[in-house]
Amino acid sequence: MSRFPFGMPTGWYPVAWSDGVAAGETVPLRYFGSELVLYRGESGDAHVVDAFCPHLGAHLGHGGSVEGDTLRCPFHAWRFGADGICVEIPYAERIPPKARLRTFPVREQSGVVWAWYASDRSEPTWEPPRVVEFGAADWTPEWTRYEWTVRTHPQEVVENSVDWPHFHHVHAMEMPHYREVRFEGHEVIWKASTSKTLDDFEGRVDDIHVEGRNPGLGSSYVRYTGMMDTAILMGMTPIDDETTHLRFGVISKQGEAADPGSGFHQAYCDQLAAAVEQDFPIWENKTYHDKPLLSDGDGPVPDFRRWARQFYPAADR
Repeated sequence: MSRFPFGMPTGWYPVAWSDGVAAGETVPLRYFGSELVLYRGESGDAHVVDAFCPHLGAHLGHGGSVEGDTLRCPFHAWRFGADGICVEIPYAERIPPKARLRTFPVREQSGVVWAWYASDRSEPTWEPPRVVEFGAADWTPEWTRYEWTVRTHPQEVVENSVDWPHFHHVHAMEMPHYREVRFEGHEVIWKASTSKTLDDFEGRVDDIHVEGRNPGLGSSYVRYTGMMDTAILMGMTPIDDETTHLRFGVISKQGEAADPGSGFHQAYCDQLAAAVEQDFPIWENKTYHDKPLLSDGDGPVPDFRRWARQFYPAADR
């Protein structure tokens, strides 16, 4: 039995960095409990489809070829359009009407390829986050990147944003002296101010102000201001019901400290990523209490969980 009684939440999820798939290339993926293929057509558009040919089950990500914006099966050369519909069977006159692949809505935003998942196959009701700092002239041009596979669920990761006491006990930060959270439609918008002693920086105290927003349960966009002014994008893409692929990218406002060639820049990004890793032993070994015993010092966990219910179709709850 799964540790998490949620199902797979509806929303936008990172499935690749944009530069991770070239025109004409196929990339096998495993997300949402399924085998998938990401490919980029010759037009430059990215597409995500089910991996297995509906004919005799060949995996289109292993030997499949991109032709224009279509994908040809490596087994019998059936060819599928970007809409998933089979457009050619080289040796047949009639194409079976059910010859099609499941497709996923795709967007490219802020250097990331996003796919929309909904168990009921409903269409997107919002757009993936746009990181306004990404591509700006006064910010570093590329993400400093980190990736992990963790035994947890996206909802558990996002819940951390409103769990104020763990900032101190897990991340060695001072208990936030300022904190605010709002639930607006598909977003959680939150702010916190705290400080942290950085052992890797000769014990300097970093005074930190964080402003974050979580559009659904698939990503977090955070403006993190301390010794460096940074923007962080974190993606939480479910591999299956109990395993999540985390992507973590940092860009910094231009300046001497933010020079990607400087040791300071890399060291500061590393300590931001190390703070994420501090949560892994908790996430991987905890259980989920549907009705947790809370104190008056805890964050707005019940409000968060009520907000999160919107991302699960009624049939999945």
